[in-house]
Amino acid sequence: MSAETPGPTEPLQAALVLVITALDRRTLRYALIGGLATGFRSRPRFTKDVDLILDVPQLALPALLDDLHAAGFTFDTVEVIREFTQHHLAVLWYDSVRVDWLKPVLPAYRHVIDTATEEAGVGPTIRVATAEGLILLKLLAFRLQDQTDIEALVAANRDTLDVDWIKAEWQAIYPLDDPRMGWLVNELARASP
Repeated sequence: MSAETPGPTEPLQAALVLVITALDRRTLRYALIGGLATGFRSRPRFTKDVDLILDVPQLALPALLDDLHAAGFTFDTVEVIREFTQHHLAVLWYDSVRVDWLKPVLPAYRHVIDTATEEAGVGPTIRVATAEGLILLKLLAFRLQDQTDIEALVAANRDTLDVDWIKAEWQAIYPLDDPRMGWLVNELARASP
């Protein structure tokens, strides 16, 4: 985290450090997304969970889950494997902290992992989705909090955003005339000096 961005607090910090350490130990590809990543790439924001896009082979999943269980995470192993392989989303808990895993089933999700950058964190180096990757993911979900996060990401990164990358990734999923892309274009214009 940057000097002006306060880091997460216990047990959120512990959950983040433990899960990243387990992923790094097994050299698994991932990107931190969600509120923590948004806070890193823009302004701090309150969040109570850890969100990751995680690329893990199905055969490696049981051993990873064993590592996390030994580190204090709680979950039903069979349920997590079923949810991750069939529904592409899994939830684990560390104390009161929810840890969400998103499987990169769309090429755009894999590209978010590919473009994530290694950043100094609260413990190990953390692969954090770029501002562009976060905007893309939040544009896809487009809940009220996502819109607020996009506004913050645009404001904090307006001079360096690769808008063409966002549009190219978006166009692989939805047409450019989708109302969500129109909303983003308007937000970008509003944030321009």
